[in-house]
Amino acid sequence: MTDNAQKPNNPLQDSSLLRSVLDHLQMRVFWKDRQSRYLGCNMALARDAGKASPEELLGKNDYEMPWTKEEADQYVGIDRRVMESGVPEFHILESQLRADGSTSWVDTNKIPLRNAAGEVIGIIGTYEDITARKEEEEELRRNRERLEDLVTARTAELESASAQLREEIKQREQSQIERDRLQQEIIDAQKRAIAELSTPIIPVMEGILVMPLVGNIDSLRAKEIMRTVLAGISEHRAKVVIIDITGVPLVDSGVAGHLNKTIQAARLKGARTIVSGISDAVAETIVDLGIDWSGIVTLSDLHTSLLAALDIVGIKLARESA
Repeated sequence: MTDNAQKPNNPLQDSSLLRSVLDHLQMRVFWKDRQSRYLGCNMALARDAGKASPEELLGKNDYEMPWTKEEADQYVGIDRRVMESGVPEFHILESQLRADGSTSWVDTNKIPLRNAAGEVIGIIGTYEDITARKEEEEELRRNRERLEDLVTARTAELESASAQLREEIKQREQSQIERDRLQQEIIDAQKRAIAELSTPIIPVMEGILVMPLVGNIDSLRAKEIMRTVLAGISEHRAKVVIIDITGVPLVDSGVAGHLNKTIQAARLKGARTIVSGISDAVAETIVDLGIDWSGIVTLSDLHTSLLAALDIVGIKLARESA
């Protein structure tokens, strides 16, 4: 019986068939010992490392390869983790600096390499160059960001142009399609509703508030007027509230009733109320309707009302010398 030739210590026997198969694979294949030294690889990995053949990697570690130190630290760290746990790890996303100076992204798999006794003696691994896929994903991400930026910019342009567009819609010929006309009417109605619901209160001087009202007053708006007046009195410690109704187109018994309630509520808070903006037409309407405002201070304009309010709070304006 002939003596068997001494087998090499390499766990994967070198054969021309296996070498041919490995060297024709696009996927990189390698195997290492317990110290993460290369025991073998295929030609594709050797080219990544700038070597003419796989034999040039034998006995070398990742710190002797073109990869960066950070990459080598990661490779060796995962090697150690797989060997110590005995558990394979798949689809590890890693960067790799190649010998030609380019950086690639690789999808790596590592499994424990065991001997006949089942002992872990190293690792066997593969990795696939997914740089093109990563670049496509990055390009998609950039395109998505550019699209989002375009949408944001376009939205801002549309918003800034909306006022001009609404004005242009008003000036269009009657042959404009009905949908545009209805859309403009809705926009105008919304603007009117916002204006009519507006109940601003202005502290013009210490102790004096002015509430200029514009638009029709209904029960809903009347409640908001009362709430705003009372809140303003409390916040500013007002002694006088001037309610200017110059911009109220219609003063009827309903409006008068709402104002009376607001005035009574303000009186309970310790503030006097002056109603300004009583035009001749409004005065005639109040008389014709039989509305009793005898107990309310009413003045024709805001200027006169401000002078009266100053007198109430005890502020005298110095007259200019002639």
